[in-house]
Amino acid sequence: MKLSEKLEELTRENTVAELGQMLAYAKASQMAPDAVPKFAHAHVSISWGGQRLVTVDGYEGSVETNELAAKYLKAEPFQINTKSSPQDRLACYGLWERVQQLYTDNDAELAKTYIYKYVVPVKEFKPPFVPADPMTIIRTRKGKRETLFDFEPEEFIKLWPPGLREGISWVGDGPEKLRWVASKQMVERAVAAELQRIANEMLARDAAAESNKKEKS
Repeated sequence: MKLSEKLEELTRENTVAELGQMLAYAKASQMAPDAVPKFAHAHVSISWGGQRLVTVDGYEGSVETNELAAKYLKAEPFQINTKSSPQDRLACYGLWERVQQLYTDNDAELAKTYIYKYVVPVKEFKPPFVPADPMTIIRTRKGKRETLFDFEPEEFIKLWPPGLREGISWVGDGPEKLRWVASKQMVERAVAAELQRIANEMLARDAAAESNKKEKS
């Protein structure tokens, strides 16, 4: 299957999970302790026309890095009034650095060229009044990343009652548009609590099954 076709068929709901697999880092045991993270399956290159490209093991062909980044930025957790779970939001948050790393690796490839290392930066320059492209957003618009932790007030209060809040801020033009912003630490705690709840339920279910088994025997 072509990589371009794979990206095209991704939905808002499964984009983060699918890109997370494509952009998985190599295991720490395969790298030096102080090494920059390396992708296990993704590879970057520069085309003859000076385009930043990405290839992924298992897929044919390549796509422009901007095309992959644009797909990422359309994922469900980035949508206004999203209902994404804290776990999905946190996964999307973590993927930002991997997409950013693609551009950094592209830079390294550009530096190996004689002409494009000078030509491409000029070609990619965007004046402030021009709408930002995916690369500009990923590299300079960190506020976009922070919107992943915007919650509707009702959901925010349910997840973090008073006493469990840290670094709160809020934005909006009225009650109907109000979005409360959680800190990364708060989201991490919510995800850990949910995983612990699931683990406890599994343990309780296994214990009940074992008890029933003993009673029958």
